[in-house]
Amino acid sequence: MIKNCILLILLAVFSPLCSEAVSLTSAEVKLANDIALYIDQKPDEQAMKFCEYAINSESVVLRGLAVMILSKHFGDSYRSAFLKNYTVNPKNDDFASDKKVTVKIENLKKLLEPYERMLKQIEDARVRNLFLFYHFRHKNVVLLGKAREELSLAYFYRLAFLTEVFESETYVKQLVNEADR
Repeated sequence: MIKNCILLILLAVFSPLCSEAVSLTSAEVKLANDIALYIDQKPDEQAMKFCEYAINSESVVLRGLAVMILSKHFGDSYRSAFLKNYTVNPKNDDFASDKKVTVKIENLKKLLEPYERMLKQIEDARVRNLFLFYHFRHKNVVLLGKAREELSLAYFYRLAFLTEVFESETYVKQLVNEADR
């Protein structure tokens, strides 16, 4: 397993990067699936190495996942990295955000269709929500409800991910508010 993970890491480093959209290579999906096991359990020494690699990755999804794992299990030493990676305020992180796009709620399924195949490869539903948070943070998509109410999909998927990871809804709201200040 360790040899396979090292090979996948090397493949991820040398694979072409797409700067126009958030995406995951098959090697990055494999690494995300491997380290997602540590969302709920404290990482051992080997898992720490994978998390440290992921934090230095070009993949915002891998960075976000690793930062969340380390922040959850090791606390304050990762707090500033956590807040930077989970903000939707472009002043707090240097993420690129497209011009706002509004999509009707009935078109959400169609909007997600191009990512269905890749999302099925991600074993943990929470990590699928994490991917969608970063994707929609970049794409700046707002869902328009039947009563014309608006919901940022980045806000929605970030909240879904963090609520599933952390047990306290109050704590999640505090984190989100702090990240966006």
